[in-house]
Amino acid sequence: MQRSFKILQCTPKWKPPILNVPFRSLASATNSPVKRPGVIDGLTFEDSFKAERPYVFSDPDTSPTYALPAFHKWFKKDEEKTAFASYIDSFHQLVFPYELIKPFFQGSETISRLYDSLLNSQDAVDRDWAVALQSAAASEASRDHQFFQLYAPLRLLVKALEFNEAQRIRADPPVQLYIAQSLLSDLPSSLQSDVPAPELIRKVGRGDIYSSSIWLGTEPTYTPLHRDPNPNLFCQLCSSKVVRLLPPKAGLEIYNNVQMRLRQSGNSRIRSTEMMEGEEREMLHGVVWEDKSAALDVQEVDLSAGDALFIPKGWWHSIKSKQSDGRLNGSVNWWFR
Repeated sequence: MQRSFKILQCTPKWKPPILNVPFRSLASATNSPVKRPGVIDGLTFEDSFKAERPYVFSDPDTSPTYALPAFHKWFKKDEEKTAFASYIDSFHQLVFPYELIKPFFQGSETISRLYDSLLNSQDAVDRDWAVALQSAAASEASRDHQFFQLYAPLRLLVKALEFNEAQRIRADPPVQLYIAQSLLSDLPSSLQSDVPAPELIRKVGRGDIYSSSIWLGTEPTYTPLHRDPNPNLFCQLCSSKVVRLLPPKAGLEIYNNVQMRLRQSGNSRIRSTEMMEGEEREMLHGVVWEDKSAALDVQEVDLSAGDALFIPKGWWHSIKSKQSDGRLNGSVNWWFR
């Protein structure tokens, strides 16, 4: 079913707060050693699942990512960039849910530039999407907003990647467009068959797949600190991401303190607009990624293409791309029990 390009949610304009966090926060990667779950524990995946400890798959012979047809078929890689393979060309009209970030400061003009690029295209479809993009993020009603959710075809992401390549040449900021948490069950059967649920998660617990998602977008990509209601297997398909993890009690302490300082009660299990924009986003990012105070509970994992990470139920985590120059990043995950 084809859906129209539209804004779903937006929130009032915000100003970055001055952070003064009175509780224990995370160690910066620059002044503390990286802990690699699974490696440091010396556990097998099955043992980690039972003990509710994170586990990293980085060996091509054992990582479930390497067994996914999508890892080999969807992307083409060279020394300069990662792009969609020609295999994906026939799927450009598939409609996906997008997140669009419009920075208030540096890079705030990038969406307007993308609009101009689409409007000047020889393709009438691109010109139509230029008008829709302008109405979504450049209207009078949306000028005070940073975060938008909208529906558009995969072609929009392809055009954004082309646009960002030109931006890099000029050393200008990229447009930030992210297909975030899009259900695998919404994909056509031919693409679903490229991302089958790894057999190893059917052999632990009850073997029940609760849900699954694809994540495709332009770098930088970012997901704030949150926890999942079920165990999570996260597979990195292309480019790289870094994950910071906290055990349930330590993560809850940080999250509750942020909510207390904001005088609100948030939902740590929903990718809400409040989480993605405004003071909550800034404070969560600050305590997880920027505060340099020592902490014993944080685990940081670098995921390259082909790696995978098991995140136990209730473990808090924040994920972002390692790069931020507008290139393609792709991941897939399964929640299971």
